[in-house]
Amino acid sequence: MHISFGKICRGDGIAYIETIVHCSQQYAHARFLARSEDGVPLPIESYRYQKAGTYVLATPLLDTDKIIIESVVFDDKGNEIAKTEKSISRFMIKWLSRLNYRLDFKTVSALRDIDDYTYSDQIHIRLTTFVESYEKQQYIIKGFVCAPVNASGLSLSLLDNKGCKVDAADIVFGRTSSTVALGLKRTEIDFTLRLSKECISYCLVAAADNLSRSGFICFDQCSIDLFSDRYNPLFYRCTGPVAYERSVESRKRFSRGLKPNDFVRTGNTAFSVVVPLFHTPLRFLNEMIQSVEDQIYTNWELLLVNATPEDQSLCAALEALQDSRIKVITLEGNLGIADNTNIGIEAATGDYIALFDHDDVLDERVLYEYAKAIEANPQIDVLYCDEDFLTESGTYASPHFKSDLNIDLLRCHNYITHLLTVRSELAKNLKLRKEFDGAQDYDFVLRLAELTEQFHHVPDVLYHWRISDTSTAKDAGNKSYATLAGQKALQQHLNRLGIRATACETDKPCFYRVEYAVSGQPKVSIVIPNKDCAKVLTRCVDSIEKKTTYSNFNIYIVENNSTESSTFDCYERLMSEYPNIKLLKWEEEFNYSAINNFGVGQADGDYILFLNNDTEVIAGDWIDSMLSICQREDVGAVGAKLLYPDNTVQHAGVLMIACQSVNDVAGPIHVFNNIDADDPGYMRRAVLTQDVSVVTAACMMVEKRLFEELGGFDEYFAVAFNDVDFCLRVRDTNRLVVFTPDAKLYHYESISRGYDSSGNNMRRFIEEQGKLRTRWSKYYCSGDPYFGTASTSVFYVPSWCKI
Repeated sequence: MHISFGKICRGDGIAYIETIVHCSQQYAHARFLARSEDGVPLPIESYRYQKAGTYVLATPLLDTDKIIIESVVFDDKGNEIAKTEKSISRFMIKWLSRLNYRLDFKTVSALRDIDDYTYSDQIHIRLTTFVESYEKQQYIIKGFVCAPVNASGLSLSLLDNKGCKVDAADIVFGRTSSTVALGLKRTEIDFTLRLSKECISYCLVAAADNLSRSGFICFDQCSIDLFSDRYNPLFYRCTGPVAYERSVESRKRFSRGLKPNDFVRTGNTAFSVVVPLFHTPLRFLNEMIQSVEDQIYTNWELLLVNATPEDQSLCAALEALQDSRIKVITLEGNLGIADNTNIGIEAATGDYIALFDHDDVLDERVLYEYAKAIEANPQIDVLYCDEDFLTESGTYASPHFKSDLNIDLLRCHNYITHLLTVRSELAKNLKLRKEFDGAQDYDFVLRLAELTEQFHHVPDVLYHWRISDTSTAKDAGNKSYATLAGQKALQQHLNRLGIRATACETDKPCFYRVEYAVSGQPKVSIVIPNKDCAKVLTRCVDSIEKKTTYSNFNIYIVENNSTESSTFDCYERLMSEYPNIKLLKWEEEFNYSAINNFGVGQADGDYILFLNNDTEVIAGDWIDSMLSICQREDVGAVGAKLLYPDNTVQHAGVLMIACQSVNDVAGPIHVFNNIDADDPGYMRRAVLTQDVSVVTAACMMVEKRLFEELGGFDEYFAVAFNDVDFCLRVRDTNRLVVFTPDAKLYHYESISRGYDSSGNNMRRFIEEQGKLRTRWSKYYCSGDPYFGTASTSVFYVPSWCKI
């Protein structure tokens, strides 16, 4: 007896080997085993293929040099007849795979997919999420095990790059549900796997006690790259190095050969670009000046304020400048960044003053875009744009796609930064303040925000912030004094507005946290709809009562047609144990909006806190954190940070993604969904208090008076989108919807209701989505003002591509 190999290919880290068993005796079936050259057993599954005696073997490609395959054949009574083995190197598998894909793609593709389309006695592992956690040096992988409905003792095990079991594998199981695939009943179990980046490759194996076949999925560098691209959350994919490099190259091709006359003429706004110079390297000086001279929009003046007259090479370069629009102001000495800039501001003659750093570079279109915006809206007082980093090697990286005016985000850090351009009257009246050197621009922007809301954000990368050895862009720690100056500026801003709050430092330089004080002791009524789910409700209520530090609250449980006796026993126990609980009965059919409206109508609190029964309090000061913000006159609703039980993010605000065409669905999605609970997210926005368009009503606080003024939740939205619609109506009253990461809860999400994925649930979901699209079409057309490029496309599509 012997075996031979036919076609061989690989896919997603798994080798697929066509294997022919040659045996002189009649046999009933064959069994296959695999091991490494070190004798470590490896997972292997076999599938009958076309001709008798031909099988397709699937086994993971780990970091072993060889795979030794043993074949054993049995007669129809289960007696062993013969056995043999054959080895093949990992190198040979890779080489033959490449060759076979080129020579016979159709055949080897069928080999590669054979386990995907085998369901009888087969377990599958399907991925849904693949996120890299940079700070913890691990991958967060989510998916589900799909197995025959009769599978028992389902388990997951992780093998390292040598095929050895990882005993301390971080695997968390979630819910179990039933489904039907191709008419076959199947069981699905959600899982979360945290994979350390220390190892080169892994294999995740799913097995059942009563099934002969297992399922497995491999994580080598090739498959990790593929999964990261395929299953990574959609928001801000455009910031990745590869995607952004492609967009930069596209932009260069677009810009090549353009002439100012190619563009539509726009307005007569005059810009004064003010640049304080201090021992500026000549290469940086020349590139900075050239970027201004290259502007498509030509109505500008450049004011260069030289604070280093002793720098002879710099002075000589300035004297050699020929452009009449460039004005050099030479100081007797350095007065500090604020006063040096103020001299340029005083000398400016333009309608708007742009503050430009001496070693940075402008995109050729920035002043054109600013002038176009001002022509469309002459009331604009302040403009800024997206930006990226210009590295020492001359490449562009780490784009910052910004929010429109976002006062709560601004109170966390100066996200506006460049290219800050201000109406001249405002700039000359305010000026920069010397006592805030290092954070003079942050203090300036905060004072601007106190005087005007006419900020305009151009959602396009038009400013290149140079990274050099001493630049703040490279390391904010290079200017630690700037953090203290920024904290001082923020505290004075809060004091001027009469806001009782404290500006606090964080562990990240130049990022801050505002601790608002609660005024008085207003009553907070927590409204919790419930149907059965006694254990779920008990966990929720116990966590509120035992952990909450705020004392003046009560709880209204809105009972909705429960049928289990244990539920009513639970109500009795909770009310006897906690006197601040009241039970309300809603006897009509389930309608989330109507149930909550009913609960609010009975509640006596000054503030209403809507809460799902499948939540659990983590941080005891959650009510204080939400109430202190909700009490502000400019705020209409406040949402919390919600985590899945596996300590990944379920909710950190909701963004409205725009449709790219009339065929798109788009709409609301949760931001930073599935990243690690401690992951700061893009531009640290997962851990910063900020204004958003929508927060989930799974945990949302609203002043009762405002809720009633707005007519409560729209009862047309019986299940989905009621919170989205309500928050967008709040925003239409010029009030803010705020996300605070300081209020933390676990959210077990939809335990009592299930997913809207089939039958009547799906039909209802689509109907409600249709009304949301009709009512809030402006978001579907324009995207979310707070998330810039991420709200208009999952990949970066600059505005210049749409001219």
